[in-house]
Amino acid sequence: MTDSDSTRARQLYRTPGFKIFLIMGLTFLMCVPLFMISLTLSERQARARDAARDIEAGWGQEQSISGIYLFVPYEVTAGEQQGQQTINRRERRMAVLLPTRAEISAAVRTEPRSRGIYDVTVYTADLTINANFARSGLAALVPAGATIVWGDAMAVIGLSDARGLQQNATLLLDGRTIPFAPGPGPGVNNLKFASMHAPLTLAGAPAALDLQTTFTLRGSSELTFLPIGNDTLVRVQSPWPDPSFFGSFLPNVRQIDRNGFDASWSIPYLARGFGQEFGDPSELVAISNTQFGVRFYHPIDFYQLVSRSLKYAVLFVGLAFLVFFVVELLTEAQLHAAQYALIGAAQVLFYLLLLSISEHLGFNPAYMIGAAATIGLTTAYGASVLGTRRRTAILFVTLTVLYAALYSLLRVEDYALLLGSLLLFATLALTMYLTRNLNWHRVAVLSGDA
Repeated sequence: MTDSDSTRARQLYRTPGFKIFLIMGLTFLMCVPLFMISLTLSERQARARDAARDIEAGWGQEQSISGIYLFVPYEVTAGEQQGQQTINRRERRMAVLLPTRAEISAAVRTEPRSRGIYDVTVYTADLTINANFARSGLAALVPAGATIVWGDAMAVIGLSDARGLQQNATLLLDGRTIPFAPGPGPGVNNLKFASMHAPLTLAGAPAALDLQTTFTLRGSSELTFLPIGNDTLVRVQSPWPDPSFFGSFLPNVRQIDRNGFDASWSIPYLARGFGQEFGDPSELVAISNTQFGVRFYHPIDFYQLVSRSLKYAVLFVGLAFLVFFVVELLTEAQLHAAQYALIGAAQVLFYLLLLSISEHLGFNPAYMIGAAATIGLTTAYGASVLGTRRRTAILFVTLTVLYAALYSLLRVEDYALLLGSLLLFATLALTMYLTRNLNWHRVAVLSGDA
C-alpha cells in the first residue's frame, strides 16, 4: 500500500460516515455477549424454579380446595341378556350431591423459605368449611325403584395436595365427631381430586344435613376454591400485602393495605354453569375450570426485571456509543474502534452485574450499584479521551440520564413502549440538531472549517 493509499484509508477512517457504520457494527457485535448473559439468566431462573419445587415438595404445593361433597350410594336392578334369558342383578352406583350453601373461611399466614440463595413464599391456612345439604336434590338424581343406601353415605373433600395437611381432620355432624379417612372412599374409582372422606353412617334419609370441618393446610404460591354450593361464600384473610386475585370469579369485596388483605367472594348458582347433582363422581372433573382464588404474588420479581432490561440492552449500548460519537464530532477528540469496543463492553457488563447482585440484594440495590459502577467506569475512561472536565461532566450527566431512563422503563410496564418511543425520538432529534452543520464527507467540528 502506497503512502497516498494509507493516507486515504486514514482519512476514510476519520470520516463521520465511516465511524457511524463502525459503531453500528460494534453494536450488533455486542449482541453476542448479551445473548450469553440471556442464557445465564435462563439457567439461573431454572435453578430458582428447581429450588422452589424442592421446597414445595416438602411443604405443600399450590392448593385447590373443593368440597364438602355428599356421596350417596344406591342400588338398582339391571337386566343382562344372556341368550334367550334376561338375568336381573343388583348394581351399586354412586350419586353426588352438592351443598345448598357452602361457606369457606381461610386465615392464611405466609412466610419465606430458602434453598441456598433462592426464596419461596409458602403459607399455612387455617380453614373452616360449612356445608348444608337438602335431600330434595336426590329425588331427581336417583332412578325410580332405586334403593338409597344411606348407611354408606360419605362426605368427601378434595385437596390438590393432601401432603399439606397438618393434622388429622374430623367432621362435625349433629354433635358427632367423625374422623376423615384418606382417599375418595369405598366404591369410588378413578377420582384423583378427592383427598379424604368421612363415613356418615346415617340411620335413614335425613331431612337435611349440616356438616362442618376445620383443618390446617400448608401450601405455596396460590390458594384456590371451587364454587360448589348453590350459594358459595368464601372469605380469605392474610397479612400478605400484595395479593393477586385470579380465576373465574373475582372478589365481591376486598380490602388491601400494607397490613394485608381481606377478600370475600359470593357466587350464586346461576353464575357457575353446572348443576347441583351428578350421576357419577367422575363427572365432577367438569367443574374444575371454575376455580378462583388468590396468588401470593411477588411485586418485585428481579429475574423478570432483569429479563426486561435485557430487551433494551442493544438500544442502550447503541445510545452509549452515540453519546461518545456525538462528543467526538463536536470536539477535537478522536476515539479508536478498540476504545468504542471497551466502552460497549462496560455497558454489557452492567447487565451481568445486575443479574448477579440481584440474587443477593434484590433488584433496586443491584441496579443502583451496577449503574453507579458502569457510569463511573465509563466516565473515568472517557475523561482520559475527552480531556476536559466540562466534557467529562457532560458525559457523566448523559449516561446518568440514560440509566435513569432505563430504570423508569422497567418500573412502569404499562407505559414502557410509550416512554421508550419518546426517548428514542428525543435522542434522534437532539443528535440531528447537534450535527445539523456537520460535513459528513470529512472530519470537521462545528467550530472548524466546513
